[in-house]
Amino acid sequence: MPTGEAAPDIQSQSGASSVSYEGATKRYGSSGAFAVDHLTLEVPAGEICVLVGPSGCGKTTAMRMVNRTVEMTEGDVLVGGQSVHDREPAQLRREIGYVIQQIGLFPHRTIAENIGAVPQLLGWKKDRTRARTTELLELIGLDPELGDRYPAQLSGGQQQRVGVARALAADPLVMLMDEPFGAIDPINRERLQNQFLRLQAEIQKTVLFVTHDIDEAIKMGDRIAILREGGKVEQYATPAEILMAPATEFVEDFVGADRALKRLALMRVSDIDLWEAPLAHVGQATAEVRAKLADPDVEVPYPLLVDSERRPLGWLSARDLEAETVPSAPDSPLGPLLDRDDVMRDALADLLQGEAQYAAVVDHAGRIDGVLSVEIISEFLASPQAKTEEHSAVERPHG
Repeated sequence: MPTGEAAPDIQSQSGASSVSYEGATKRYGSSGAFAVDHLTLEVPAGEICVLVGPSGCGKTTAMRMVNRTVEMTEGDVLVGGQSVHDREPAQLRREIGYVIQQIGLFPHRTIAENIGAVPQLLGWKKDRTRARTTELLELIGLDPELGDRYPAQLSGGQQQRVGVARALAADPLVMLMDEPFGAIDPINRERLQNQFLRLQAEIQKTVLFVTHDIDEAIKMGDRIAILREGGKVEQYATPAEILMAPATEFVEDFVGADRALKRLALMRVSDIDLWEAPLAHVGQATAEVRAKLADPDVEVPYPLLVDSERRPLGWLSARDLEAETVPSAPDSPLGPLLDRDDVMRDALADLLQGEAQYAAVVDHAGRIDGVLSVEIISEFLASPQAKTEEHSAVERPHG
């Protein structure tokens, strides 16, 4: 068994390895019932493939075939073009990152020792392991000083982040993630999902991600494989393709009746043509503002008060316009303030929760960029442009 510091055989110069299932099959029991039934699909290098489906569909079994913690009855899995059967199982598992829902940290070891466990098994020198541990703690947003603490001294969310760091410790080109955020409360779960997607945009690992939650699959996956009981793949496609064109009745039912709303998770505010509101400045003659409102081409019937840098301050009411000049404190509050990079689903939630008819959208400098409304979103979803934007959205790095 290798103990030196040479790069693992399965690794490539690109920083990620493809994973190919070639008729991978697993049967159990005397009846030979299928847990996974001749699974054939390819996960391109550097992408997240989510395996999703109901309990008993074989998604975890399929994932565990990659590191041979489940042995196939027939078929093969290739990592970087090389059969996993050509690798000694223990060494293969050290070269593939693995994150589970229960985190699996060693309670009697410090955080640094947990992260350095696999590099130690691979024979890394102590200085290299220590440097890698510090690097990873910073990468996942934890203070390196936490390395001397024990898992019980960290919150559940922090422990899960350490679990991700441990899986990345030996710089694997493939990561297996088995419902990694399933045991976390909803608020921290979303935070961890977002953090991992930002991390993935930087490290570009090939990830096999298991979940039973279709919303999580849509958010996390570059591609999604939907499995049904008996380990049959019903559809393997991008999130946008699955939402726009479910391949079977099973997929349509599994995705749910709110497919149109789920599509919003794939788009950003920048994908839509915003409306323009008449702009007003403190001290400006209200007659000028009323003249703008009289324009038949005006899209938003309310003036938006902005400062000298075009940063929104609030909406002007009819009573505000009764004065000779625009007041510094408008009657109507600004309400939701959106960013061009906001996910469309979140923007819609802000509009509905704030009971706002319109929301100002700003650029990175906080300057007004346009106005969004529920009406604009509805019209966009019904337009042919929406399908084009959804396809382009899945090509962008996750945010």
